[in-house]
Amino acid sequence: EDRRLTIHKKFPKCESLKDCMDRSIPFYTQKIIPEAVAKGKRVLITSHENAIRGILMELCEIPEENMIDLHLPNGVPLIYNVKRKCISLLDDGSNEDPLLKYDFGSAAQFLFRPCEIDEIDEGEDWYEIGQEMKQQQQVEIAQ
Repeated sequence: EDRRLTIHKKFPKCESLKDCMDRSIPFYTQKIIPEAVAKGKRVLITSHENAIRGILMELCEIPEENMIDLHLPNGVPLIYNVKRKCISLLDDGSNEDPLLKYDFGSAAQFLFRPCEIDEIDEGEDWYEIGQEMKQQQQVEIAQ
């Protein structure tokens, strides 16, 4: 019995943005959208930078040639509003402009486009949030 370490060369040593997108976009469209987003659930996606970049490229319609100029700072949560099709950042309480505080690169313009605002949708968002909070309070009272 040989106990020497053997190296298998079939496994990739890295994963390109295309590889990540080939894996993450179908998962997002086939699992996350129908099982969570379409049902009004909030979704938290955490992953390594390349997978997040691929999803953002799809959601924000970032041209492939601009992806090299997109930087995603570590540990900065990006909030994507599906209905309004825009990204926002959490207020960290520092009173600093996050676009000045963090380096998103020159392609940040594709991430932080103005939201598509529809007054009815925005009202529905607040209504839905209010209903969720009300239901949660009723469950807590019942317990």
